[in-house]
Amino acid sequence: MSHYENLSTPPQDALKPIGFGNLKGKSDINPQWRYEALTKEYGDCGVGWKFEIVNTIIQPVPETKELMVFVQVNFYTKNGEEWSAPVPGFGGDFLIKKDKNGFHGNDEAYKMATTDALGTAAKMVGVAADIYRGKLNDGRCDTKYNRRENEHQSQNTTTVQPKDQATIKEAQKKKILIDLAHASKGDGLTGKDIALIIAYKFGKESSNELTLNECAELKSNYMKYWQELQASQKNQDDEKLTEGMSA
Repeated sequence: MSHYENLSTPPQDALKPIGFGNLKGKSDINPQWRYEALTKEYGDCGVGWKFEIVNTIIQPVPETKELMVFVQVNFYTKNGEEWSAPVPGFGGDFLIKKDKNGFHGNDEAYKMATTDALGTAAKMVGVAADIYRGKLNDGRCDTKYNRRENEHQSQNTTTVQPKDQATIKEAQKKKILIDLAHASKGDGLTGKDIALIIAYKFGKESSNELTLNECAELKSNYMKYWQELQASQKNQDDEKLTEGMSA
């Protein structure tokens, strides 16, 4: 485990400040230190350690019309005369990004994605391991990795507020109604038919007025309620036909 331990703790000057974006004021690991540390431990790049790009994927983001690039690398270290098994790493960045001023191309996207992928692979052999583990979260290095850990802990301990609960219920209700729409369509019912069931069974004008429990009930029993409604309407029609026929 000596290689891992030798690479695990970066010096303070290997932490570069982030001057923009959501992580402004935090620090990131200088990629050049990674290469220096690997070279010191294993030898020159291509001799004692190396990597190769094995896959590149261009991924559109339809919701925002942005474009991302993802890179996969295989990372190797040399032990004596033999190369290690490949250590995969994945990274990504925006080729085309949208902000308040419009769309912007990133001519360094491939390089940034490759750097990200190589850093992911290198940490598997110990490079900057103490940073990723949060062992240096003692005030001397406030990194973006500490921030992610803190956010994760915060998310796990945050109490759901009433407003959030209402939002969750609305999302659950929407999901039930979408499932109902697909299921009822398969059974030959239209949106108007469902509205008739709602009026007949719940006395309400539309699904917007239903509670979450009523939506669940409707989804489970809509065919039963539709049959009841049909039978009720037939009885009413029969009564109209026989009106005035009695002596």
